Amino acid sequence: MASSPSASASPAPGEASGSGHRPTCLLTVDVEDWRDAHLAGGTAADGPASDLERPLSLLLDLLAAHRARATFFVLGRLARHHPDLIRRLGRDHEVATHGQTHTDLRRLDPARLRAEIRDSRHLLEDVTGRPIGGYRAPNWSLGAVLPWGAEVIAAEGLAYDSSLIPGRGLWFLPGARVPRGPHRLAGTAVWEFPPTVVDLGFASAPAAGGAFLRLLPTAAILAILDGARARGERPHLHVHPWEVGPAAPAAGAAGRRQRLLRAGAGGVAAKLAAILGYWQSMAISDDCWRVAERAA
Repeated sequence: MASSPSASASPAPGEASGSGHRPTCLLTVDVEDWRDAHLAGGTAADGPASDLERPLSLLLDLLAAHRARATFFVLGRLARHHPDLIRRLGRDHEVATHGQTHTDLRRLDPARLRAEIRDSRHLLEDVTGRPIGGYRAPNWSLGAVLPWGAEVIAAEGLAYDSSLIPGRGLWFLPGARVPRGPHRLAGTAVWEFPPTVVDLGFASAPAAGGAFLRLLPTAAILAILDGARARGERPHLHVHPWEVGPAAPAAGAAGRRQRLLRAGAGGVAAKLAAILGYWQSMAISDDCWRVAERAA
């Protein structure tokens, strides 16, 4: 990762940074096939993604138009089948690992998690020619396997993680009793960058992304990010490629699951454009050293 900038140049969470003096937020993208999603069955078979080039190209064009940066958490499996596309991501954005196979951590043990991280990290470093410093667990599932999951991430030498939903979690997404802003994983030197959540009382929802981004109006997403900023957190928006732009339709039962997962996806590109017109997005690696310095 890049060397640490001076503390005097570091804005507090949500302060203006970058062009136009816009407030800043983190933007992260989980680069996976829609078939990897929990509601589609959990883990796609090894092979090329059914439709990755079009939505990622649309997303990259949108980010370029707004001079925005993002962290792309990429499955090693997809990097092997789409190396040129992943190299394109790495030219202007940060590439981090999403594991090798999108296997939920609740189905792994420490040895298998180490293999998921190592295999994907080596593949991504070979493809991009750059070190890989961050990790995100499939389905935000790290909270279900603390503390051993955090110990594995630390032992693998990663600088940061972005896998924990603060609070109770929601449905199949486990929560964790952790701060809502960037913090160190307990007992490690690893920084955690959680998604922005909304406390529903009975659950905590990662409401600045996923189905919420697809289904809520733009004004609601902007209010969620503004609320995080007002609380002194680092606003954190997240998205999947299959939620942006058109997709090749699947047939039968798979098609019904695809339509459920993509409900509202037709409006996501316009929502992102409106959000990025107000917020200056950054990659996690652009921000993590600033956070560390403020906490020192």
